[in-house]
Amino acid sequence: MSDMWATPWHRVSAICWFCYPIGVKLLGRIILAIVVLAALFVAFAYMRASNARDVDRAYHAAIPKTVILHSISFNTAGEIPSSYTCKGEGVSPEVSWEGAPDKTQSYVLIATDWDGPTPRLRLGNFTHWILYNIPRDVHEIKSAATPAELVQVKIEVGHNSSGAAAYVPPCPPLGKHRYVFRLYALDVAQIHPPRDDRDGVMDVMTGHVLAYGEIVGLFGG
Repeated sequence: MSDMWATPWHRVSAICWFCYPIGVKLLGRIILAIVVLAALFVAFAYMRASNARDVDRAYHAAIPKTVILHSISFNTAGEIPSSYTCKGEGVSPEVSWEGAPDKTQSYVLIATDWDGPTPRLRLGNFTHWILYNIPRDVHEIKSAATPAELVQVKIEVGHNSSGAAAYVPPCPPLGKHRYVFRLYALDVAQIHPPRDDRDGVMDVMTGHVLAYGEIVGLFGG
């Protein structure tokens, strides 16, 4: 009786010993495929982000950088206080400017983080704030300005990378990020982008920028 029951188990054991190396090889191939796909994705994202930075540099190289941008909320190349980030209240900082060309008819303000997800591996940019059709007689955006308050003074609020028409505070996942605030002086009173994200606003104001200025703040560990 014991031999009768033992024979099937011996067969199963033999089959398992035969299948084990095949299973290990299959698992190894699956893991290798996942690693290769992940590497290809990172390489593609890195190349795309690098190209976007090159395009951005070329765009601004052709524009006079004569507008002087200030902020009482943070110093140039200094730390952005936590109250303007996800670690605090997350309100927008104060921004003011001077030195715009005489023919300026309106302004555009865009705040961008080019260091996502980490300055050591820059795979993409994140737009935190877009304001456009800022009237020519406006030279300051006060701290904690809400979208409703901005619309009351005829300032349009574009959509950030989170998809919201508002200021989204810095909240970097890794490393210390640079947040670039740029103010553009335009020769038209209004622009009408087909979509009001960063790319849409930048595209429609091409050829209308008289000058620009920037201020950079830092945040992150």
